[in-house]
Amino acid sequence: MSIYSRISEIFDVKDLLQTKNPIKKELGITKVELDKGKGSGSIQLHITEENRGKQRVLLFSQDKSGKDFGHFRYNNRTYQNDNGDIVQFIANRLESKRLNDAIKLLNKHNYRTNASKWKENKDFEIVSKKNRQSGSKPLDIEKFDNLRTINELILNEEKHYLQKRNVSNDVLLDPKFIDRVMVYDNTVNTSNGPVTFTNTFFPKFDDNNTIVGAEIKTGAKTNNNLCLGIDCMLWNSNKPETVDKVALFESAIDAISHYQMDPSGNKNTWYFSTNGNFYETRQNWLWEKIESSGLNKNDYTLVLAMDRDLDGFIYDLAVYNKVLQDQYPNAGQEQQAFFSIGNDNGRPSIDFHTHHPKLTQEVNEWFFNLQDHFNAIYINSNENHHINIKSSNDRISLVFPSKSKLEDAGKRISASLARNIPALNKSNVRTHKASYLGKPVEDWNAALSISAKQAPKNQINGLKNKKSSI
Repeated sequence: MSIYSRISEIFDVKDLLQTKNPIKKELGITKVELDKGKGSGSIQLHITEENRGKQRVLLFSQDKSGKDFGHFRYNNRTYQNDNGDIVQFIANRLESKRLNDAIKLLNKHNYRTNASKWKENKDFEIVSKKNRQSGSKPLDIEKFDNLRTINELILNEEKHYLQKRNVSNDVLLDPKFIDRVMVYDNTVNTSNGPVTFTNTFFPKFDDNNTIVGAEIKTGAKTNNNLCLGIDCMLWNSNKPETVDKVALFESAIDAISHYQMDPSGNKNTWYFSTNGNFYETRQNWLWEKIESSGLNKNDYTLVLAMDRDLDGFIYDLAVYNKVLQDQYPNAGQEQQAFFSIGNDNGRPSIDFHTHHPKLTQEVNEWFFNLQDHFNAIYINSNENHHINIKSSNDRISLVFPSKSKLEDAGKRISASLARNIPALNKSNVRTHKASYLGKPVEDWNAALSISAKQAPKNQINGLKNKKSSI
């Protein structure tokens, strides 16, 4: 057995990257994300280094034939020739690039004695494929057969996909959505022969009014959601002459559904859709789009109408972080995300990181209120595992007993966060999660669908009441 194998049996590259240890800090690794969207066969991490930026790293414990190494090795998919065991990983990040110097660094921190202690402190974030940029396919507008506005189908009284989603034709003909909803014909070969679907095409226009991207809903049951063209752009409605609200959704259909449920109240609302993925480049595009339009943030309300789930909460946190970065530019480390979803010894957490003592105190108080609220529910349900708060240096973590508990909390606490942190409460940001008659639902199209189903019942009940009064 080689010296390298003996080292890896004590402390391998997976241990190095996923725990809190001085070696990782000395190598300049500032962030590690575990990608839960990766399939079986390997562990996919996204690591950020001070000198080499963000990288995609695969960890694996078996060779191609299935033989077990007895420890984890790595393969860097961002930089070629960066692969091997923990010793090679360290050496590739040292100025000398020498394996012996990597072993000296391990011995410097007495890894044989301290490895077991380091392994007890997990230090990485959990992300999913949905939370990361996935890159759109190219858009060749000339290849779209018979691309046209949906107005033509409506005026010819032809059926379309959005009718199945309970979207009104009158709303689609509203000036807010003129030319912002289109359709095209797409022929698919099936076992019964070719079938033509009319797909819905939500165009993204550049400053020259040229279509350079699209959010697409297909008529087929498979591959229903597509994103083509310039990926960083968001679909948006036509901008009203007067803008009271800028509303942010995870799909164009949700945005249109929101408007349909209250047209008069949203007359001056400018709608945007993230297409279910609000990563950093899209966030930056949104802020630049709003600023270039001439809007002052004091003149409108930014409405967060994301889905009522954990991903929706994470997208809300991205906006809250932007607000805090603007108000406290020196309270974090460079582009430090004040709020993030993290991990504490295998348990999910909501983390807050800042150098600002007042912000720390405010978030700490909010965390304690959440801890008391949810733990009271768990105790009433006779559950043994509870939420707890951990703090170290300038980081506070609200640690949940399981991912399902975090997901459940994420559905409810976005508005509470905005209300209870003064810097956010005084900002122009407000949350508006989907609901119908006060009952929470997943998204705004779901709320519209419930409303549409209830309408016939309400009409029947109205007739009954009218007859009884005659």
